[in-house]
Amino acid sequence: MKNFLNLIFTAALIVWGCLSCQKISIEGEPSGWVDRVTLTLISPDALTKAIGDGTKAKDLYYTAFVDGRPVQSLQNKVELVDGKAVLDLDLVKNVTYKFVFWAQSVPAEEQIQPYDLTEFYTSSEVKVNYSGLSNDDNRDAFCAMKEITVKKDKNATIYLRRPFAQVNFCAKDYEMVKHMNLQNEMKSETGIYGLPDKLKVLDGSVSVSGESVPVDAFFALADIPSGDDEYITVQGNRYGYISMNYVLASEIGETVSVKARMVSGESEWITNLLPNVPVRRNYKTNIVGELFVENAVLQIIIEPDFNTPDFIEQF
Repeated sequence: MKNFLNLIFTAALIVWGCLSCQKISIEGEPSGWVDRVTLTLISPDALTKAIGDGTKAKDLYYTAFVDGRPVQSLQNKVELVDGKAVLDLDLVKNVTYKFVFWAQSVPAEEQIQPYDLTEFYTSSEVKVNYSGLSNDDNRDAFCAMKEITVKKDKNATIYLRRPFAQVNFCAKDYEMVKHMNLQNEMKSETGIYGLPDKLKVLDGSVSVSGESVPVDAFFALADIPSGDDEYITVQGNRYGYISMNYVLASEIGETVSVKARMVSGESEWITNLLPNVPVRRNYKTNIVGELFVENAVLQIIIEPDFNTPDFIEQF
C-alpha cells in the first residue's frame, strides 16, 4: 500500500512538473512566439471637400485569414480619422496572414444601407444594395488586402482603394439651363444595367449574388451636385455636373448600359440608353455632351480617379 501511494505521489509530481514547464514556455517567453506589428491604413487624401474626395468613409472594418480560415481574434471595427488608422496587433511569427479591410461612411438609421457586411468577417464578401438616391457620395467606400508574414518587418502601410467605378453625366450645355434658372430645382436619376453586386475583398473578384444574371441599378431622383461641385473638369474642359453614382467594377473593366433622366419643375430631359459603356475599378467614366438639346452627341471618357496615366476611350 505504501509503495502504491508513493507511486501516485511520484506520478502527481511528474504531471505537475510537466504543467509547470508548459506554463513557463508559453507564458514566460511570449516574445518567442509572437511579435507586435503596426499596420497604418490610409485612404485617399482629402484635399477638398468635394464629391469623391474620400472624406465620407469613417468606419474601417478588418479581419484576417490564415490558410483560408478567418481568425476571430483579428476581427474588429475602428474609426478612420482624417483618412488614417493605425493598428497595433500581436501576430504569431512565421505565419502568413491575409488581412482584408473595408471602409465606408456611417449610414443613418433611416437611410437604405448600401452595403451588406454579413459575410465580411467569415469570407471577406461585401454585397451591394444599388437602390437609393442618385448623387449620394455617402456610398463612397474603400478596401484593400494585405498579405503579412511576421519576420523582420514589423510595420506596413496599406493604401485603401475604391472597388467602384464612378459614372458621371456631364452637361456641355449646362449654361443654357442655368441661364433660365432651371438648375436650382433640378434633380437627376440614373439607371445602370448589367452589374455585379458582390465583391470578395480577399481576391478582389466581383460576381453576381443569387441568379447568375447581372443586376440593374436604379438611383432615384435627387438634387444634382451644387456649390463647389456644380462643375466638373474633364480633359481640361468644364461641364455642368449632372449625375454621379458608384458601381462595382473589376480591375480589367467591363461594359454596361446607362441612361439618365433630369427634372426641373415641369421640364424633363431623358437621354437615350447608351449601350457598351466601359467602366473600370477606381476609374471615372465621364459621359459628356449636350444633355438638354435634341440630337445630342455624347462622348464617353474614362479617366483615373487616383491612378496614372490616363486611360481614355472615345466614341
